[in-house]
Amino acid sequence: MNPERIKLRCHAKVNLGLHILGKREDGFHEIRTILQTLGLHDILEIRLTQGRGVSFQCNWDELNRGDNLVVRALEAVCRHAGLERGLEARLEKRIPPGAGLGGGSSNAAAAVLGLDRLLGLRMSRRDWFEIGGALGSDVPFFFVGGRALGVGRGSEVYPLEDAAPGHVLIVVPPRPMPTADAYRKASLRLTTPLNKSKIPLFCPAYLDALESGDGLENHFERVVFREQPDLKRLKQRLLQWGARKAGLTGSGSALIGLFDEKGALTQAHAALRAGNVRLLATRTLTRDQYRHSLVECLQRAIG
Repeated sequence: MNPERIKLRCHAKVNLGLHILGKREDGFHEIRTILQTLGLHDILEIRLTQGRGVSFQCNWDELNRGDNLVVRALEAVCRHAGLERGLEARLEKRIPPGAGLGGGSSNAAAAVLGLDRLLGLRMSRRDWFEIGGALGSDVPFFFVGGRALGVGRGSEVYPLEDAAPGHVLIVVPPRPMPTADAYRKASLRLTTPLNKSKIPLFCPAYLDALESGDGLENHFERVVFREQPDLKRLKQRLLQWGARKAGLTGSGSALIGLFDEKGALTQAHAALRAGNVRLLATRTLTRDQYRHSLVECLQRAIG
């Protein structure tokens, strides 16, 4: 008999603009960002096993620790449901870590959704968001997918109408940018305290401001480009080679170029291939495409 298991795709995300409005009383930063899911994905497989506890394996050795997000997510679901089950999780990483592509958060969200589906728990969307928000600010977005507005510390997510499908070239430099370091350095440049009365409202004009111009308006570029000036030059090269928009995603250190046509992306890929960067070509996913892609297979015992 085949073991009870579920295999999931954990999709990457990019930020189409990110504004840091200030530091909140709880220590987090108040942000506004537009989030978009991509075809690029990791593979997560969860199996039911004998005994208790969670065992975890990953093709990235640095993630083979007991405190990684997948293990924490699975343990959180078990606590929520009052279950003690033996679980085995295997993760195949394809999304580069430390690049601002949300790989760890996507893994955590997939773990929550997958175990809920595998065990037939019928958790509510509110349960997902409460567990996900406690794991990380980006996790709740992956319960939504497609294109969405992220506010607060990023965990408050509002679905937006899907944009026209597009092609994305991701440029990953050899040096990662830890999220905590990026926020700390960005905080040093904030000259005024957060004034809640001045926080822009959820309105079309502000969405346009986030995505204005060629640069996608990411405030982290101020600190990341200062430390890695080659990234600023790479952004300009993406635009020169036909990207409709280009800029940093999340807190970095990956850059993205958005292309309307695959041929233009292919030319840019060839032009940048000689550098010491990793290039990943992918595409955007609508919300429906994302939801239908999440579960690759599901096997349950019969009887």
